[in-house]
Amino acid sequence: FLRYAGPATVVAAGGVIFPFLAGAYAVIIFGYADSFTDPLPLFMGALMTATSVGITARVLSERRKLGTPEGVTILAAAVIDDVVGILVLTIVVGIAATGEFSSIEVAKIGAKAIGFWLALMTGGILLARHISRLFGLFQINGANLALALALAFLAAALAESFGLAMIIGAYSIGLALERTSLARAIEEPLAAISSFLVPIFFVVMGMLVDIQAMQSLLLFGSVLTILAIVSKVFGSAVPALAVGFTRIGSLRVGIGMLPRGEVALIIAGIGLSRGILTPDFFGVAILMTMVTTLLAPVLLVPAFEKGGDGRRDAEKVGGE
Repeated sequence: FLRYAGPATVVAAGGVIFPFLAGAYAVIIFGYADSFTDPLPLFMGALMTATSVGITARVLSERRKLGTPEGVTILAAAVIDDVVGILVLTIVVGIAATGEFSSIEVAKIGAKAIGFWLALMTGGILLARHISRLFGLFQINGANLALALALAFLAAALAESFGLAMIIGAYSIGLALERTSLARAIEEPLAAISSFLVPIFFVVMGMLVDIQAMQSLLLFGSVLTILAIVSKVFGSAVPALAVGFTRIGSLRVGIGMLPRGEVALIIAGIGLSRGILTPDFFGVAILMTMVTTLLAPVLLVPAFEKGGDGRRDAEKVGGE
């Protein structure tokens, strides 16, 4: 993550800024909000920033392209993109809760979100190996998995107590523990739990979609989906071009950042539960998420099969 943070940060910045502005201003232009400071355009903008790298990583892994400059840049940029997107989400949720939009209020919420995240990340990284050793003392079958899940839930609850999105707490602990022996020990059993819970998550999200309610927003949903594709691909590809990638390499990076997947669904679910999104706008969010998620693999495979090297110089982003 740190090794590829340089070019990935530039790519992630473009992948957050352009989609955010596209989503927010689309709501205003269509007349669903009066100004940029309303919670709805801010939330739709935050929703557009999401990147789910799981699908891209699976496609690149199967094609043996995960270690290419484009592959490592996409993975690192997606992590940064998610962290920034979740922080933006937290600020928007805070604004919606207070009902105020001012530079002072945004600064307060932003400082609290970033401060909590940095404190949790720093504490998690410093204590990660100690936590791993402590959990290793429990020789009961399944103890590592149960304790790790409990720690994730505790961090999520702590984030919620600070008025932040729960995903910040769980995500931060996951990043902190990633390089410990505990992470390797629970990877396989956690995959089994994931295989059970993830389909339930998607079914629940689908059941929340009100098809009749979103019919009046089909035009807006179609435009938003197109904007989601264009803003994410070009918002990530243009910065990639500026940090040493060729045109085809930049396009690969842009397409790799395209799918919203489960990250956007989590954000949409938070918006629906907090009353920021109505059922019709929630349906639009699901439509945008589904199209971008399905489209990415279709475009990514041919992009990697032609065009040759994705870097302008001989030096790779991190080697292969």
